[in-house]
Amino acid sequence: MLDRAYGCLIGAAIGDAMGMPASFMTPQQIEKSYGRIIGFNKPSAAQVAHGMLTEGAITDDTEESLIIAAVLIEHSGFSRPLFVAKMKEWAIKNKMLASTVIGPSTRRFLTAIIEGGDYIEAAKIGDTNGGAMRVAPIGIFYHGDIKQAVQAACESALVSHGSKPGVGSTCAVAAAVACSMAGGRNINEVMEAAIYGARFGEEKGHDIPAPSIEDRIKLAVEMVDRHAGKSLAEIGNILYRLIGAGMKSYESIPLSLGVFYAGKGHFDDCLTTIINIGDDADTNAAIVGALCGAFGGAAAIKAEWKQHIQEVNNIDLEKLAAQLIHVTK
Repeated sequence: MLDRAYGCLIGAAIGDAMGMPASFMTPQQIEKSYGRIIGFNKPSAAQVAHGMLTEGAITDDTEESLIIAAVLIEHSGFSRPLFVAKMKEWAIKNKMLASTVIGPSTRRFLTAIIEGGDYIEAAKIGDTNGGAMRVAPIGIFYHGDIKQAVQAACESALVSHGSKPGVGSTCAVAAAVACSMAGGRNINEVMEAAIYGARFGEEKGHDIPAPSIEDRIKLAVEMVDRHAGKSLAEIGNILYRLIGAGMKSYESIPLSLGVFYAGKGHFDDCLTTIINIGDDADTNAAIVGALCGAFGGAAAIKAEWKQHIQEVNNIDLEKLAAQLIHVTK
């Protein structure tokens, strides 16, 4: 259980940091700047979003996940008021509204809570992937209890990414992590959990014009099965061309789950595939890293990658993982 919990947290951080230099670049631009990314890189001159970061540095994706984890540990469950308070404190301390790294939904949320606005109303059009990118600790905390995981995930999404796709994508990732954390589950069971989570979340989210998260996850599964004889890189490219890899939740989450499914949860293969697709690479890789880490455990992740993340960012994710699973006992 600890191995899977730690694998989920460190896997997400590795994906975030390794994908960061490729963010918002095309596959061709990535190839030109780095060759094929198979490890940590310093951002090239072509990296516009995270150009000031160092090799192996995490972004807001991991930072927001750590806030969710802190809320779960302190409150012994998810608390909307505590989460909002911690996000406000983080945003002010790090001057997030002056940064260029946060997405539009998170920006509306942070603006509302700092200025005293109605953040729930602002969240109704939030359709990007910020809810899903930070939700993995909820899946860890409610390990094996998919219904509780999606209910807490829904609550976490409604404050900032409250649309049907925003909530659906958040619940899909939480359900997949919670299922993986139970242990002994196969890849099909994890994908079924994700589809259940997407359906649950879309029923709770605010109705906006958008594609269905549930149906796009099903489309990803169908495409992977149809092209089973092809390489993972080829399947990833097919999914990219059909679904996209951008920050919209109906691109990011079906693509990430599709790559996870196609690669059967193998950490190295899935991570390098999703990163070299590009676009919202750090977030997509953080989600894939969390899924693969929960599914296969930390023992399946390269020791040098885990060590690099811990040293560069000065975070002890193994201790945090132990706290997350301990408080649920």
